[in-house]
Amino acid sequence: MTTRLTIARAIGAALLLAGGAVVFSAAPAYADPPAGQICPDLDSGRIDVPDDPEVTSITITVEDGFVITEVCVKAGAGPSGGGAVIIPVDPPSQTFTFEHPTGKGISHYSYSFEPVTTPTPTPSATPTQSSAVIVPIDSTSSGGGSGFDGGWLLIAGLGALALGSVVVGERVAVKRRVVA
Repeated sequence: MTTRLTIARAIGAALLLAGGAVVFSAAPAYADPPAGQICPDLDSGRIDVPDDPEVTSITITVEDGFVITEVCVKAGAGPSGGGAVIIPVDPPSQTFTFEHPTGKGISHYSYSFEPVTTPTPTPSATPTQSSAVIVPIDSTSSGGGSGFDGGWLLIAGLGALALGSVVVGERVAVKRRVVA
């Protein structure tokens, strides 16, 4: 009986750890905030926003031939505001709309940009007649159209957390009833 209880606890604990690891790894990809909680100047220089708590979203556009690669945004004033956060722009874009993760009014921001690079086309051999059919992959779906968009990972993690807590919780409750 003790061996089965120990194995059940070990499995429950492993499920809790695995579920927690999956859930916490599914967090948004924000970089560590800069020291001092002020956005670095980046390529744009620091841009102050008028003191208006209603400004919670900003759209920026760079000149033709350039793309935005990252944005630093700071919300509010003082410790109750929101620290500076670096948001990677992936894929880089000429226009980007952003807000602070807290949803609070934006205090200031800065952004990095770089020139657009166009790949040099490589000459190809003269195509030969073939009966093969070429089907383009939909570039808007992840995994080449496999249907997996990463949301399943969060669901699997939450399921592992729930299953682990049921196994561990049930065993702890049984042990407490036996001792009492």
